[in-house]
Amino acid sequence: MRRSVFIAAAMLWTTSAFANETAEQIARFALDNNMFSTDNSRATIDMEIARDGKVVRQRKISALVKRKEGLVTSFVEFVDPADVAGTKFLSVEVAPGETQQFIYLPAFKKTKRVVGAQRGTSFMGTDFSYSDLEGRDVNKTSWKRLPDEKVQGEDCWVIEGVPKKPEDETYGRSVIWVHKGNKLPLKSDFYDKDKTTLTKKMVVNKLSQKDGKWIMTDAVMQTVAKNSETRLRVTSIDLKTPIPDEALSREALEK
Repeated sequence: MRRSVFIAAAMLWTTSAFANETAEQIARFALDNNMFSTDNSRATIDMEIARDGKVVRQRKISALVKRKEGLVTSFVEFVDPADVAGTKFLSVEVAPGETQQFIYLPAFKKTKRVVGAQRGTSFMGTDFSYSDLEGRDVNKTSWKRLPDEKVQGEDCWVIEGVPKKPEDETYGRSVIWVHKGNKLPLKSDFYDKDKTTLTKKMVVNKLSQKDGKWIMTDAVMQTVAKNSETRLRVTSIDLKTPIPDEALSREALEK
């Protein structure tokens, strides 16, 4: 975690100005500032999939993310290696907490919609499920604050979320550590339906500042039972060049 005078100053200001933030407000910060919810970004990302501490697959993806009228659309294309190159994924938040997802598999030259139980399955052999890549509606979860803690030496709010309709969600409970200075989630724990069995953990290893905005540039999702993890490292990012709507469409999947 890189630190700077800027972060230190922001931390001092935030501690006093946001001392009374509610759990719901903090959750909104976290969900609006995660890796998949930027306002406008073009990124190249290196992906490493590891099992028992050993990297077993390496992939490169390009990603477009755009927020329009509060709703997020993301488009991912696998660039390398050859066996997955050309695979494309589209996630469209059509209403708060309501997401439609589609995947194009070049071997079949066909686009499939991800529905039902598929949402909880692995996304392209990674530790992310399709549901991990969906938009979230803060209002569909009951939130509460837990005692503040430090993550990698940084002061964080800690909040716990339990879905109001657990039958519709992959996880029964989540705990999120949110940086008080830049309001980014630094750590997240996801629990099974029983609310006590830790299923996955996401940890941010590095934050970087780009065009005045703090972004996650190195993060890991771990699956506890499998002793596996998927690491995402942003190698380049453009937050300024506008993304046309047609680049984030179903038609773009099969181009």
